[in-house]
Formats: sequence, structure tokens, C-alpha cells
Amino acid sequence: MRQLSLIFILTGVVLAAAPRFGEMAPQPSSGYPFLTEVTDEPAAWWLVWWTGVGDVSDFLVSNAMQGGVFARHPDDEHEYQGLPGYTGWYPVTMGRNAEYPANSEQFYLYAMGFWFGALYPLVDTLTGDTSWIRNVSKAAYSSDMGAMAVPEMRDAGGMHDISSLGLYFSDMRIPEGWGFEGEGDRLFARPGETPKPYQAIWPFADTMLNKNRPPDEQLDPSKGDIVSDEDTYAVGGDWIPVDSATTIWILTTGSYDGLGLGIRAEQRTYSWNRGVLANAIVLNYKIRNMNDFSLKAPYFSYFADPDIGEGGSVPGDEGYWDDMIGFDRDRNLGYAYDANGSEPGWSTPVGYIGAVLLETPGDEGLTGFETWPNGHDIDELGQDSLKYAYMTSTDFVTRENPDDVRMLLNSGPYPDMAPGDEYDFTLAVVVGETLAKLRENVDSVRAAFDRGFSEKVDVEEESVPASLGLTLSGPLVFSDLLKLRYSLPNASGIDLALFDASGRRIETLKQGYAFAGEGEIAWNASRVPVGVYFVRLSACGSSFTERVLIIR
Repeated sequence: MRQLSLIFILTGVVLAAAPRFGEMAPQPSSGYPFLTEVTDEPAAWWLVWWTGVGDVSDFLVSNAMQGGVFARHPDDEHEYQGLPGYTGWYPVTMGRNAEYPANSEQFYLYAMGFWFGALYPLVDTLTGDTSWIRNVSKAAYSSDMGAMAVPEMRDAGGMHDISSLGLYFSDMRIPEGWGFEGEGDRLFARPGETPKPYQAIWPFADTMLNKNRPPDEQLDPSKGDIVSDEDTYAVGGDWIPVDSATTIWILTTGSYDGLGLGIRAEQRTYSWNRGVLANAIVLNYKIRNMNDFSLKAPYFSYFADPDIGEGGSVPGDEGYWDDMIGFDRDRNLGYAYDANGSEPGWSTPVGYIGAVLLETPGDEGLTGFETWPNGHDIDELGQDSLKYAYMTSTDFVTRENPDDVRMLLNSGPYPDMAPGDEYDFTLAVVVGETLAKLRENVDSVRAAFDRGFSEKVDVEEESVPASLGLTLSGPLVFSDLLKLRYSLPNASGIDLALFDASGRRIETLKQGYAFAGEGEIAWNASRVPVGVYFVRLSACGSSFTERVLIIR
């Protein structure tokens, strides 16, 4: 691999970046072990896709670490198959991330992703003096990191060598029509299953969780352990030469926004389709210094640009211009919400979305919380010194005037990173119908993390309460209006339908995800003849049926 050579002209003095990571030998870790094999081979191309199998969905992830910005095309509403996501002009190219509830077309985020900043050495080639500049590697808005290959996927069963993808989902499917063995089936065998001849094991289990897990549930990558209903894995970085990198954005300042920080970042996400964990996307980042020199005063931040709703043009308008931001000091939780609690065309009241750090090195937690409105200087590209200043802020700032707003959760500084040193960070993006429900969900997610997302916890959460209910305006309907009231013990996928006496579905009355509590539907029965019918509610893993006789 070639050494990266960057030259800068600053106040008339020629400066050069300190020597880059080349064919250096592996360095001892500071105690945050990477699982996977380190390579400097870039991915073949950058990829984006969407995770989220519970109440929050369409959460963008990428092998270039990009978080958000791209919208999902309707043709992409299927499980990941290792193919590029459609990022063209339909329905829009920007935003529309973090859909809640799932299948509602109601979105809460425009962009999101980690920032990692540190003081970086520049050497004066004339005097040998070193200057330390503030430098930040970012995954949002625009990722200035490259997508990396994953050697563990050189032998991926029926798909053979897919190490160049750099983005993997535990439930990904083998593409149909490509001639692979087992096409259409899962690529990765589920834990405890005997892999089929064309299936691989999932090698990316994060054994850091074992410190919180019961002895009989320790994760073991050799067994293909999968933590959630949908795990994802990607690796990226900005330590290889710019002309070798596979990046999303080629900026006027260069692929790495002028100067790469020299880090490697592994990203894992977890999502569940049941229980309280269905309200969260959990993210883990492992970050390594790939330089052969130290990075001073490193900070980790999580950036989010909430866009609750769409449209508007000035502060206070409906759409994403009437968002506000709060902070819960007791929970180290930053959250966004809508000023008036409603958005045109939404079928549910507007809920809350928040981000919370679950674990940081040394349990440092949040050391600052910054917010700012659309149009601030920090939104501009190439402002690493300003971004680092915001990351190091110890202020806790909220936004209580409706606007298009951003938030930044900060943690640091951490001990200087020597070559090969690694740090580990885990956070969660959580949703809730109300602020009280958001706090309750955050507490539940934190408790689940404290138990290492044990399978035993999932089994307990999956139990169905007995309060699922369906009532009709009466067993006999003499008019053309039938009123149905249903009750859900928790947010769930819902299927409310009308069947005739032979069991044939006549009409679907409500389908999709619904919040916990009661709901009411008025159905016009004039389109069906008199006779006996059945209304069936399926939700929360159970069903409820009522008989109705229509008479005119």
C-alpha cells in the first residue's frame, strides 16, 4: 500500500501530515478489542440500505458509514440482498429516515451518524516543528470516510466471495436470478440451525456484550451468534489514500474533507420486531487509530438532524420547520418533538425520537449537548475546527422555539490514542408516542443492554397481555354504519378485517402499525348484502373475533 502524502500551505509555512499507517505491524490494543480482520482493501463500491424490523424502520446504514440523507425507494421495500439501494430521484433523494410507526410513511430523521474528532499532528517540513490541528471524521451529513472490504466474507456459502460488499445484514437474502445456489433463501443460518450447504455463519457477534450476559448465553462468533432479529455490520475509515478510497461524496476539498483523521470504524446495528426493543435501533461503534502516531484529546459525538414531517420553508411552518429539542439530564437523553404534536396527512399523533449513549469507555457518558438551527455555520462542509469546538462543549442546550433543528450528543475527552488503540461506544435511537413513553422505552432499552440483550429478556418481553379487545356497536346492524372499537396493550402490527360466513376476507378495515391504546373505525356496510359476517382483529401475536348480523 502507498503512503498517503498530503501537503498544506498555512500562513506561508509548508506543513506535511505526519507519516500515515502503511504496512505497520498490529499494535497492542487499549482494551477494546476488534473482532474482525483488519485490511486496507477498499470495498468495490459504496452501498446504502435500511435497517429496522420493529416499530421504527427505514433507518439508513452504509458501508461508508453514511447515516441518513438518502430516501428509500418503494422497490427497495424488501430484505437486503447485497445489492445497491436505489438512490435516484423517486420519491425524493433526501431525508425520509426513521419511519415510525413502520409502514406509516411518517419520518422523523433527515440524517444521523457519529462524529469522531481529535487533535491531529502536522509537521513543518522546514523546521520539524509539529502543530496540532482540530480534525473530525464524520458519518453525517456527508460521510467523509471510505467503505472497506471485509475479509471474513471471502467464503460466503452460495454467494462465494462477497468481501468487497462491506455491508452485511444477518437476515440478508441470496439474490434471485443471479445463479447462486439457494437463491431467495437466507444467506446466514440462524443461531442453533444446521447451516444448509449454501449458507454461511454470521461472524460479527460482538463479544463485548458477554460481560453483561448470563454464563450460558455467551456470544461466540464461531457459532454464528446473532443478537437481534436483524443485526448489521459494516466497516469504513479514512486512513487509506484518497485515490484508493470508495467514498460517497467527492468534495471540492477531497474525499476526506481535506485531511483524513486516520481512523477505522466498525459499525453494528441491532433491531427487534417484538417487545419494548421494537421501539429502538441500537448502534455500536468500535474506532481504531490507524496512524503510526498518536491522536490527542479524542471525542465521540452522535449527530442527528430531526425532520419530523415534511415541507415548510420558514421557522414555525408545518413539516420539519416546527421541531423542538429537549434534554433529560437524568437519562443523558436528547430528544426531538413537534411543536403542535401533529403533521398534515399523518394517521397518528406525532411522537418523540431520542438518542441516548448506553456505554462509553470508562462510563464517561455525555459531557455536553449542543443544538443549532438550520443555516448555522457548523452545517457548512470543511468546518472541522468549528465541529470539534462543538464536540468539546460542556454546555447542555435545548431548542424551545419551533425551527429546523439539529442536535449533537458529546462524550470526551478520552485518553490520547496511540497507534492501534481502540475505543468502543454503544448508543440507541429510541421512539415513543409521548415524552413519558419515550423515557419508559429508553429505560427498558438500557435495562436490556445491561443484560447484554439476553435472549431470556426477549422471551419475557414477547408475552402477550390479555387486554387485546374488540367491541362493535352491536351484534345487529340495521343501518349502513358499523362502529368498531379496538384496544391494544402495546404498539403492534394490526390487521382488522371483515370475513363472510364461509371465511372469505371481504374487506381490510385497518392494516399496518398502531400505537398502544384504543382506536375506533366507522365502516360503511352498504357495499355488502345482508347476512352473517365476522370481524377479526389480529395484533400483539393474538387475535380476537366478533360476529355481526347485518339487517336492512
